[in-house]
Amino acid sequence: MDVIEAIMARHSVRDFKTVPVPKATILKILETAVHAPSTVNSQPWNMYVAGGAAIERIRSAYVAAMEKGVMGKTEMSGTPSTQLPKVMQYRMTEMRKERMKLMGLDPLDPASQQTNMAIIARLFNAPVLMVLTMDKVLDKWSVYDMGLLSQNILLAAQNSGLDTIVAMSLVSNPDILRAELGIPDSQTIVIGIALGYIDTRSGVNSYVSSRRSMAETVTFKGF
Repeated sequence: MDVIEAIMARHSVRDFKTVPVPKATILKILETAVHAPSTVNSQPWNMYVAGGAAIERIRSAYVAAMEKGVMGKTEMSGTPSTQLPKVMQYRMTEMRKERMKLMGLDPLDPASQQTNMAIIARLFNAPVLMVLTMDKVLDKWSVYDMGLLSQNILLAAQNSGLDTIVAMSLVSNPDILRAELGIPDSQTIVIGIALGYIDTRSGVNSYVSSRRSMAETVTFKGF
């Protein structure tokens, strides 16, 4: 698979098979991903990988927190969705509607919302969770670098026959992750990536989000 094929084939998977992923495969993916560029070669990333009994403990703790009504909160600050440009809010809302419809859920129904939250709390049934962190003293340039690393992980995984989803919800219980993975207080938990084999029987996995046109996003001069 060349890089263009990997980019076009990859999409966010929200229901994985429980089949384990070999450690050697994960290591090869990460060894490839760290060739991402970074600010003045700072390489700000740290990567924590949970599988087997470790991810099951995290999964159980996430589900227990959800059932207790504990509201998760990521360590990276973000703009509330209500403050985003209206067109972005619209795209996000439509994506949720379309995705939940494929799951047989009603986005306006509280019971359906609870079901969806339970699926998220179960980490989409993924057999592997990657948690990416960086030192707390670092700035937004390093966050950009973390994005470059993440994209490399996604594409290397696709090339290895694996599927992925990047999601803030995966790191919405930082205390649980720190306790299980031994993440020191000196590091900020940036993002999580769930990884595994797609469950093709699951309707939600047929969903692929649309993309804005080039006319909307690109400005050329001098051509």
